[in-house]
Amino acid sequence: MPITQNKKRIRVQHIVGTGTAQADITRNIQLPARARKIVDIHAEIVELDYEIIPNKIIIKGALHKQVYYVEEGDYVVKEFTIMREEFTDFVHIQGARPDMEAMLDGHILFVNTNPANGEFPTDLLYQVAVLAVDVKVIETMALDVVTDAYGEGISVQKAPFSVECLIGAAEKQSTISVEHLLCKPARKIYDMEAVCRDLDYEVLPGRVIVRGTLHKQIYYVDACDDTVQAQCFDNEFSVVLDVPGAKPDMEVYTRCRIDFCEAKLMGPQPCNMVKANAILQVSVKVTELTKMNIVTGVEGALTDRCRIRVEDIIGRKCSQQNVNQTIDVNAPLDVNNMLVKSAKNMTACVRNVSYEKVCNKVIIKGTIHVQVYYVACNCEQELRETSADIPFTTVVNFDCISEDTMIRCRERVEYTDVKLEGCPCETSKIRAVAILEICVCAFQTRDFMVVTNICSNGLCNTQPPQTKPMPEPEPPSDPEEEICPVGGYMYEVKAGDTLAKIATAFQAQVPGITWQQIARFNNIYAPYTLNIGQTLRIPCVAGKG
Repeated sequence: MPITQNKKRIRVQHIVGTGTAQADITRNIQLPARARKIVDIHAEIVELDYEIIPNKIIIKGALHKQVYYVEEGDYVVKEFTIMREEFTDFVHIQGARPDMEAMLDGHILFVNTNPANGEFPTDLLYQVAVLAVDVKVIETMALDVVTDAYGEGISVQKAPFSVECLIGAAEKQSTISVEHLLCKPARKIYDMEAVCRDLDYEVLPGRVIVRGTLHKQIYYVDACDDTVQAQCFDNEFSVVLDVPGAKPDMEVYTRCRIDFCEAKLMGPQPCNMVKANAILQVSVKVTELTKMNIVTGVEGALTDRCRIRVEDIIGRKCSQQNVNQTIDVNAPLDVNNMLVKSAKNMTACVRNVSYEKVCNKVIIKGTIHVQVYYVACNCEQELRETSADIPFTTVVNFDCISEDTMIRCRERVEYTDVKLEGCPCETSKIRAVAILEICVCAFQTRDFMVVTNICSNGLCNTQPPQTKPMPEPEPPSDPEEEICPVGGYMYEVKAGDTLAKIATAFQAQVPGITWQQIARFNNIYAPYTLNIGQTLRIPCVAGKG
């Protein structure tokens, strides 16, 4: 009796390896004027990109910052933009090759700015920023997996399979040309910089709309005194990409980079009008959560099999939360007896998100930082600013959460509103409202041995997968694999040692160990000084122990 087998074609993202890079950015910031206080710092990782060399991923990116401060002798909030602070780091991932892909997810762990000389007022600030970039190296594989089989003398073993399957990917160039009015007449354009910010997306049948903000800074030569002036402009953009098979409930991974930008004066010199041109390269990758049972083994017949490593999705859920708080504009110590005439608008961003796994639940905590802009009474139409950090906590229920379960969160502010609490010029209180969407994905990285064909009459002649699968694990050459001791390896510092040299020396015991990890594990901070004879502990960060 012939064997009947059911098959399904899937495109999975085989995980070659994962890792995390951490970059520390420290620098002095020269403000254009003396500040008596720092109101807020908005920081965002932009232009995140990578290059894969054998067994290593080189990570490149920039930190884009806007510093909001109050000038000495004034009460008006001013803004100073730092377009990019570039950083480069690497992650060691065994098996990575240049023909593979990497998916990056950057986070700002900490950012702080203080007076460089220790006190205000000052025009020189000292900044410390700590960034983390999660890296996942993948290889897309097209497989025809067996989902069921029938036949005399055979029995099949099945396993539940829940994974993000690749639906499609697209890339598109988009040109954005906008005219702007400069504050002062310009003799010529000195330079222009641009970055993509605040990326978001919407999935429609067969297409993805990527939205974001193009933040530009134009440098021009003042026609009056030949000084170089800088002026910032923001433009929202939307790019539509065709992805056949895309549906609204699917996941999207987006990227945006600036391929070219320039600014030109529009008219005889001196001139206030300028035209800014930018070419964006926008790319998307769309995946769908696929759940099925797959055949992992067959007794009574020969089979073709393939080993893959994927994210086994436990569940993906989204929730919305209304976050609101009353803000008193007199709360800052240097503001007194201020009354509000009207509330203009507000901006909001999510910060300091953390999660905790408890009893089949994921508890997500964080803060929404809001900046409210208002007009005060007896101040003509001067726009003032106040800010607040509003904490939030939300709970998402998941079954079968364990210590090994990994969590991926995506959060965004969907709606903001600001209103006076009371009558104009009779109140100092403003009500800030934000609606927050939080999506949580719980998953585990698992190895599957999938059956791609059941052979008839002992003959197998199926086509291999389109990309090289993960090979079968080879038995160790030594009787026992070295186990990292509890608490890590011990090392005594010798003359000429640096953290980088020590990390290189321990690659055999702990593949992928970085000097930053050794520094954090031993509470060593800038300028990272070592003493001869000092004992260091080398952590087991790469899965040993």
